[in-house]
Amino acid sequence: MDEVEGHIKALRNKDWRVCQAAAVALGEIGDPRAVEPLVRALGDESGGVRRVAAVALGEIGDPRAVEPLTRALKDENQYVRRVAAGALGKILKK
Repeated sequence: MDEVEGHIKALRNKDWRVCQAAAVALGEIGDPRAVEPLVRALGDESGGVRRVAAVALGEIGDPRAVEPLTRALKDENQYVRRVAAGALGKILKK
């Protein structure tokens, strides 16, 4: 298991802090293998995890994240909505 796979696995951890740290790391690494798992994290019960997943998707910049991030613009959490808008901006500028 390489570093990316380890962080992807950590996204499924029950502890939201572990999930957030994994999402941050995946965004920094920028590997496109993380896009689908991060999209799934946009549905996490923790607003913090959803927010960090949106940031990570913006950092990766993969067009596959556009539709899920667009849906996140309707998230109940204002910070998730704000970050999703920023992430979309990054992806669409490329």
